[in-house]
Formats: sequence, C-alpha cells, structure tokens
Amino acid sequence: MRQADVARRSLPVLAVLLLAACLSAQPVEILRVPAGGRLPHAAVGADGTVHLVYVVGNGPLGDLMYVTRAPGQREWSRPERVNSMPRTVTGIGPVDGAQLALGPDGRLHVAWMRIAPPTFFYTRSNEAGSGFEEQFGVASGDGIEVGPAIVVDIANNVYLFWHAGGGEDATRAVYLAVSRDGGAVFELVRPVNAEVEGACACCGVAAAIDDDGAIYLSYRGARENINRGQRLLTSHDKGVSFADELIQPWRVGACPVATTSLSTGQSGLTVAWETEGQIQIARAGALDTPQSPPGKAALRRKNPSVAVNDRGETLLAWGDGSGFRSGGTLHWQIFDAAGRPTITRDADGETIPENSVPVALARPDGRFVVIY
Repeated sequence: MRQADVARRSLPVLAVLLLAACLSAQPVEILRVPAGGRLPHAAVGADGTVHLVYVVGNGPLGDLMYVTRAPGQREWSRPERVNSMPRTVTGIGPVDGAQLALGPDGRLHVAWMRIAPPTFFYTRSNEAGSGFEEQFGVASGDGIEVGPAIVVDIANNVYLFWHAGGGEDATRAVYLAVSRDGGAVFELVRPVNAEVEGACACCGVAAAIDDDGAIYLSYRGARENINRGQRLLTSHDKGVSFADELIQPWRVGACPVATTSLSTGQSGLTVAWETEGQIQIARAGALDTPQSPPGKAALRRKNPSVAVNDRGETLLAWGDGSGFRSGGTLHWQIFDAAGRPTITRDADGETIPENSVPVALARPDGRFVVIY
C-alpha cells in the first residue's frame, strides 16, 4: 500500500483521537439532575465522587432524593429517598430544597425546610453507609421562608444556619444550632447576626468552613426593610461568636428572592451573590473589589454557584432568567488564580428547569462540574 493511502486512511483515526483528547480536556463537565429532579445541592468526596441531593414531586410537599457519581461513571447511582417522612420537603423556588455537607468521616449531613407546618429538618447517613437515619426537626415556628445551610468541621461539629421571625424583615434574625457530637444532639438555637441588620425573608443562605476552621455564612440583610445588602458572618471560635460585615449594599423595598454561594480554597473564601440583576464574586479580605462575568445579559443574572479548585481557579455558574421562578439559561465563567476571567461558554442554550438552580463543584483533580 502506498504511503499516501496509509496517510489518508489514518486521518479518521487521528481525528477521533484528537476529538477524544479535546473532550477529556474540557474544563467543565455538565451533568443533569436525574429525570424530574430540581434544586440540586452537592458535595465532592476525597475520592472525587459527587454526592447529590435534589427535590422531586409537588413543590410544597416533595421528597428529597440522593444519588452518587464516581469519577469515570457515565450514570448516577440508583436514587434513594433521604426524608424518612414522605412529602416533607418544600421545593417551590430557588431558595428552597436541601443543603448537604460531608463530614471528615465521610458521613453525609442533610438539612431542609418544610413550609407547612414550618419546620427545619435534619438527618445524616447511618454508620453503615447504607441509608439515612430518621429525620427530626431542629427548629420550627413563624417566619420560616427559605431552606437552611449546613456545614461540618474537621472535629465533626455540625453547624446548621437559617433565618426566621414574625413581622417585618427588619426584625428577623439569623439563627444557629450546633451539634458537638456529629449530629446526634443539637444545642439550643441562638441568633448570631447583628440585631439591627434583620434578614431578607425570601433570600437564601450559604455556609462554608475553610482549612483553618473559620466558619462563614452569606445572607442578605434587611435593615429598615430597605437596606437589603449582602452580608457575611465569620466565626473563628467554632461558632461561639460572629463578626457581621457588609459585602455589597442594595437599597430595595422588597425581597428580591436571591441566592448566594460560598467556596473555600487555597486562596481563602470566595463568595458569590446577586445585586440588581447582576451576579458578583469576591474573595474574603477583598469584598470591596467584586467582579462580574464579562458581557451584559439581556435578562436577570441570578442564582450564582461558585467553586474553587486546588489550583486557585474559580468556576462561577448561574442562570439568565426573567423571574424568580424561571430557572433561565445556563451559563458559566472560569476565573484564573489571579481572578482574571478566562474560558467562557454559554452552554449551548441549555435551560435550567423552572424553579431550579445550577450547582458548581471542583473535583480533587482540579476539574470542574456543573449540575443543573
């Protein structure tokens, strides 16, 4: 066979190999929540396995499902129900659903809200890792409007945050319940934000813990019911006391139904939030110099989710949509370790399900994942 013929026949093989190499080098893996699911929240284990919870069923009376996906797997595991009492999970809009955290022993901790009767529930995976323990209510009462945030530190202390309160938003408070025994028993609930700041009733909260054990909570205040700026609570003493600082002001006379996200890495804490239809990210210590993704959106940019990998790179995912119930069009942006925007992609017009949000993750090998 002539060399020219060999070369021509080799071209399709080379093209396939080059395409495979390009696909494997994609900086962001896009995954869909299992059929019918919405409001994803996820965490990544030390082995790179993605642990995902999501809501199915009727908005006010849904269920919470759990699946995993190990590196290299092409499908999610078989869904398993998290809530032991059926139809006790609210998933009406982007601030609902559940949040989860992985403990240092690999145990999964999950918290969520039921709006009627209003209760914050908690459960954890059992010791055998074969399912979840019975759920129990950590708190209940007036003014429960959005889901809680949960984090676990290296000593297996579980921190559960939420905001609540009757009356106006300016009189609400951010509350904390701590378990010092890995989730078996929680201490008495107590407020942790500055009393004068209040809390925006229908805006979400997010929590994180860094390598030094500092605890962070991002929430939206409501001072005088009009100063609804994004705020950051920080504790360096295992939740005993908190500093409360303004991230960015936003004077608005009504709740914007906005979410927030946190991620920790070698560069410290990164926080993401929305102000006036634009999403922002900033690092702790440089909150006065936020950044937004390049370009201008025709619709509201909302529901940001941020993840930072071990190289210091940051992935920001969000949806462009018209109203709070619209999931919008999926978008993402990568920033390099210096905070400069790099590769961007509009996700080919992929649509986030109605009432849902995207979630961004970083695997231990540095690759990013977006689930929607």
